[in-house]
Amino acid sequence: MVLDFDEVWKQVHPRCDSSEEEREHRLLFEFAGFAHAYVQAREEMQSGSLLDAHSSTLAALHHWAHIELAEITIKPKASVWRQIRRYHPGIHKLYEELTGSTESLEQRLKLVLLGCEFAMMDKLKTCTALIFRVLNSREEPWSYDELRAHPSLSWIEDDLDMLLNKLLSKGYIREVAVIGSNGSFNDLELRLSAVV
Repeated sequence: MVLDFDEVWKQVHPRCDSSEEEREHRLLFEFAGFAHAYVQAREEMQSGSLLDAHSSTLAALHHWAHIELAEITIKPKASVWRQIRRYHPGIHKLYEELTGSTESLEQRLKLVLLGCEFAMMDKLKTCTALIFRVLNSREEPWSYDELRAHPSLSWIEDDLDMLLNKLLSKGYIREVAVIGSNGSFNDLELRLSAVV
């Protein structure tokens, strides 16, 4: 099932009027979709399912376009490719490469996925600002379960672990071992905190 950000936003914050908070949620929502579609496309490429990889890559480009528009506070319309041509011609060029180039499908996918990979690394920290805000909202580290249950993040539960792993691998957040409530070293729990 494909989720629509506006529907998710109404469920998460039905009475919120903060455009900055909505923008932060939109960026995380679209980035999670971008990362998910990118990872799926890479896996499909490796397994030789090129048509499936094409579909996933197109979905990744669509989320990337939405990220670029959200960053400049423009709400994506149904005609997102017309919008993105004006505001970010590079993504539109990748879209044209994927959908209309004379190169082989595999070559087109490799090119577009390379662009997606660079964009993901470039946008990782800014698009996950909501996760950092939650992590910094208290002094003690957060358990994975606490983050999954947090009202600002529970709606992205399916992709949250993937995003946390990406943040860990880049050194933006860290795991810390915390002794459990009974004080035993046998009861260590890994928790997360932002790197200052």
